[in-house]
Amino acid sequence: FESQAESQVLAIGELMGRALLTQPLAFSAYVLKPLCDDMPALVDAGVILPPETHPGVGRVDEGAGAGRFVDYHGQDACYYQLYLGADRRTWGIRRYAGCDVQEMEGMDACGRLGVLPERGALAETTLTLAEADMATILRRYLAVELAQMIGAAAASLDMAIGYAKERRQFGRLIGQYQAIKHPLANAWVALDNGRYAVRALLSESEKGPSLAGTANRLVAAAAAQATKLSVQVHGGMGFAWEHDAHLFLKRVYHMGTRTRILAALLDLLPTYSIR
Repeated sequence: FESQAESQVLAIGELMGRALLTQPLAFSAYVLKPLCDDMPALVDAGVILPPETHPGVGRVDEGAGAGRFVDYHGQDACYYQLYLGADRRTWGIRRYAGCDVQEMEGMDACGRLGVLPERGALAETTLTLAEADMATILRRYLAVELAQMIGAAAASLDMAIGYAKERRQFGRLIGQYQAIKHPLANAWVALDNGRYAVRALLSESEKGPSLAGTANRLVAAAAAQATKLSVQVHGGMGFAWEHDAHLFLKRVYHMGTRTRILAALLDLLPTYSIR
């Protein structure tokens, strides 16, 4: 996995999204692992526990007190907050104990939501990583998060297309009606445009202003379009709790709150080519 994590970000992220993965993989593999590789002192000092043996989940914020919600993975998981300092140049990271994170219900029906404590971090430090290196880490993390949204939406759209090929109404397959097939085609194209946006985010040559925000808007809009359409194509059954359509819809909206914050933060940083 590690040998392909850098070059296959889009493919890996889409697979994670299609499976509605509920494991703390993305933050561990694309944030904590690179930080530990670049700054081994973080592990030596106990600020970050080895991600291979202590999976971590966290959030990235513009400031230390910007937010507290995080995906909840039980008391045995490690919880982190990576935040941009007030000077807009330095970064800090905090680690919290799982027993101090308050569990609550969230939008995503496949997982739970946690609330980080207002104080009482087990460890905290200021990072000395170069701005360009931090920007690279965060761009890859945003890319894999957006890829997960694309994967979840694509799985939902495939389900809708399959249903449109089987369901008959008024003597014809519903997929033959323009009111069904044209929106499905438009949703497919929108998701594919989202893939191009993620590739641009990962490109070594693309480094224009607001690139992260543009990619996030394209992917979030396309994913919402596809998952909402899937519910509609399935008709009354699609609105039922027993059907899987709502799971993909809620996952997309849940992840969208996280990617919107991360994309806005990335657009505040100086533009660097990804390394």
